[in-house]
Amino acid sequence: MAAQLYKTHTGQLFHAGSIVIINVGLPARGKTHGSRSLIRYMNWLGVKSKSFHMGQYRRRLYGPDISADYFDLGNEEMAESRVKAENSCIEDIIEYLTTGGGQLAIFDASNLRATRRRQIYDKFEEFKIRPLFIEYICEKETIVEENIRKVKISSPDYITMDPEVAVFDFKERIARMAPHYETIEDIDLSYIKLYNVGEHFVVNNIRGYLQSRVVFYMMNLHISDRTIYLARSGESSNEGSYKADAPLSATGHNYARNLRDEITRRIEERNKYVLSKTGVDMSNRTLKVWTSTHVKSYQTAEYFASRDNVSVRRRMLLKGLNPGVCENLTLEEVKDKFPSEYQSYLRDPYHHRYSLAESYHDVSVRLEPVILELEREHDDILIIAPESALRCIYAYFAPQGMPDSLIPTLAFPRSIFVELTPTAYGCKERRIGISPSNIDSAAGDRANT
Repeated sequence: MAAQLYKTHTGQLFHAGSIVIINVGLPARGKTHGSRSLIRYMNWLGVKSKSFHMGQYRRRLYGPDISADYFDLGNEEMAESRVKAENSCIEDIIEYLTTGGGQLAIFDASNLRATRRRQIYDKFEEFKIRPLFIEYICEKETIVEENIRKVKISSPDYITMDPEVAVFDFKERIARMAPHYETIEDIDLSYIKLYNVGEHFVVNNIRGYLQSRVVFYMMNLHISDRTIYLARSGESSNEGSYKADAPLSATGHNYARNLRDEITRRIEERNKYVLSKTGVDMSNRTLKVWTSTHVKSYQTAEYFASRDNVSVRRRMLLKGLNPGVCENLTLEEVKDKFPSEYQSYLRDPYHHRYSLAESYHDVSVRLEPVILELEREHDDILIIAPESALRCIYAYFAPQGMPDSLIPTLAFPRSIFVELTPTAYGCKERRIGISPSNIDSAAGDRANT
């Protein structure tokens, strides 16, 4: 996860106490994808959060090879096994929220029956944990089918199984569960209902700021496949200066052309693979290029503008970190000129702010609207920006546990671009080479990179 935007001594934000989100809905409706995305955002805000996936507890107790009878809520022989797995998960959630330092947890399970939901609700209320239900409803079979084929058959249950056999087995699970599904009707409960992965919403009895932030985020969420590319701006003719805002050098123009060709090649390669595996044609998908307002950034992006299905947009929020008094200085020069400031930087490189400058924390706060729009976008996105902005965006999608002190050290050389693919089970990352000739030519790290 990215470093927290906000912190308190208690670890509790917004005076909200502890909240558990209880998922509701049949499989392949987007519950796990929504849960992981929400956890990522909440941790980034500073709300210590964790998702507890029912499937992990089931596999831990009974293994991945389990009969479809397990999922038939009318099968009383399996009832004890199901409740045992559920209770194990619920106990871990309670421990996390009462003694483990957490503030928000997600019980990621189907929770189809109203009577069982009420039992779970009462259990959490005993520990003064406020429940919020999120029900995922899908009325379009095409969405369910696509989610099964793109996501579910790659889950740990099916990782070694033939794809068509996995699809059949998963649909059999859904068929066993569907007759027992009872939608939420109790208006005394706090709940959100998402229809067709965000087409429309029903919101009921939402209490407090933190629950409102959950609603706000969920209204920006979708489960559509898309890829996010991160690439550094090309080299400028005055690379060391922030204020000069110089245009691309000859090397920078060469890098921009090669970046365009490699990104185009990668997208075409991805489209062919998806078509062969799923039958989904992605060739007409738009690539949206977001670039900072630095001259070298939008000049790099202009090489994409002539391509079909590409749009280019300049965004002030993607500007690099303002170095202030460290303008045009290497880190060694900063150390010699501002020794006490440099020591403060070493103690907390993420939050330290030189005189007249920004900190990396400042850049992350500035980028919050960009992060939310990234979550909302259905199209592929290429972000071309200075390295400091890329570091903060990358950190948002990074695995949970990345210390904020590492963010200023993340490297985005011009010899590669980064490909991020958010999925229901995490975020896949690839670093793809552009050209050996485009390795950074500037000597030494600078304070304003």
